[in-house]
Parts: sequence; structure tokens; C-alpha cells
Amino acid sequence: MIFFLTQAAADAAQPDSSSGGGGIIALFVIVAALGLWFALRTFVRGLQANKTQSATGGDFAGYALEALVNAAKLDGRVNQEEKRAIVIAMREIAGEAFEAAKVEEGFARPGLNKAELVSFLSARARAFTRDQKVALLKALMAVFVSDGKFDEAEHVVLLDYTAAIGFDREGAPQLLRSFTRGSIT
Repeated sequence: MIFFLTQAAADAAQPDSSSGGGGIIALFVIVAALGLWFALRTFVRGLQANKTQSATGGDFAGYALEALVNAAKLDGRVNQEEKRAIVIAMREIAGEAFEAAKVEEGFARPGLNKAELVSFLSARARAFTRDQKVALLKALMAVFVSDGKFDEAEHVVLLDYTAAIGFDREGAPQLLRSFTRGSIT
């Protein structure tokens, strides 16, 4: 798409005696379309972040629970190992008083989708501490590998969360390797 827009802008900049200013108008239309696209994208992400804010109450523990439940549902099936991994992770995040019944409640609710969760995390990343961010990534990893598999879709989601948190996407494999003994690329 960038090549197309660059080529269109270059074509618009070419003087053409028959167009009489059409090139400038075409360039303006392209710039305006790009501006509208970015504005719409920002608006949609804001709506998604606000929905997540409302659903989780904006606190880290509520958000983490939603993200972990969503992670467990990613492959289309949820097993007891994944639920157990969520309970363990939530007790590390929210404290030992975290009730396992809240995990079942999380699965019973319609829940949020990944785009909503990632948008919220991108918008609120500065409000969370580095320790909270690392705890979330460790918890996501624990849920992803709890069923004995770590597939490509889970890998992509983990990298999306890593980028949304504000960690370097290129350095993510090194950070994630510190959580587990396996190979993550």
C-alpha cells in the first residue's frame, strides 16, 4: 500500500500541462485519505480500550484475568491445565487471596477479544509497573504452554501483547526465554 501511495504521489507531482492542477488535488486527496485512516484507527482503538476499561474496572488484576481467559480460549478449547495455570498466575498477580471461582466466572462471561485487550494495554502501558508487565507476560506464557503445545497463533498473540506493553518486539524472544527452558523465536 505504501508503494502504491508513493507512486501515486510521484505521479501527481509530475507536471502535466493537460491536468492543470489535478496533480496537486490528487496529492491532497491521498494525504487526506491517509489522515482519515489514521484518525479512524485511533478512534476505534480508543473505543476498544474504553470497553476494556469498563469491563475490568481499569485495575491490573482485572485486566490480567481477562487477558489470561482470552489466551486460554485462543485455540478453541479450554482444559483444566489452562484453568489451573490461570489460578496460579492470578495468585501471583493479585495475591494468595485470589479465589479460583473467579476464573470460572471469567470463562462464563462473554469476555473481551484480543484487539480490545491489546488496545487497552497499549493505552495504559505506562500506568502499569515493569514488574506487572513482566508478570503478565509470564502468566500468558504459562497459560499458552500449560496444554503442552505452543502454536504459531499463540506465539503471534504473545508478541502482540509484548509490543502493546511497550517492550521491544525484537528483544521479546530473549525476554520470553528467561521465563522458560524451551526455544522461543
